Amino acid sequence: MTVPDTQPAPPMKTLKKRSEFLAVAKGGRVGRRAFVLQGLKRDCDDAPRIGYTVTKKTGNSAARSRIKRRLRAAVAALDANDIPQHADFVLVGRESALSLPFQNLVSDLKSGMPLALDPKSGQRRRKPRSSNGKPGPETVPSRKQG
Repeated sequence: MTVPDTQPAPPMKTLKKRSEFLAVAKGGRVGRRAFVLQGLKRDCDDAPRIGYTVTKKTGNSAARSRIKRRLRAAVAALDANDIPQHADFVLVGRESALSLPFQNLVSDLKSGMPLALDPKSGQRRRKPRSSNGKPGPETVPSRKQG
């Protein structure tokens, strides 16, 4: 009888406090089809932790609960080697998590975890604004009064 090389990941501890979610939100961010994954490296030697959240704009409570259950199952399907150690993660579920095939959900999660730990991935690209905070005059079309 052979022993497989991969071992199932132990259940990850979950984030519970709002302050923990806000701390992770300051780290990196990776967008995927079914979720947004936020990640933050920690200095302590604790096991990795994860938090789940789904906003009310994604649907009613039954739909939000189904999304969270699918995301929990996808995390449980990961191998221990796929989960970076000494890190916290937050999964922000999207409505497409209900229709995406489960294997795609797991592969998106597996590929996104290392990327979410990069603090530069949390920076969003925005258009530069003028010094007073308003768009410059070149963006406003001119109208002739007649």
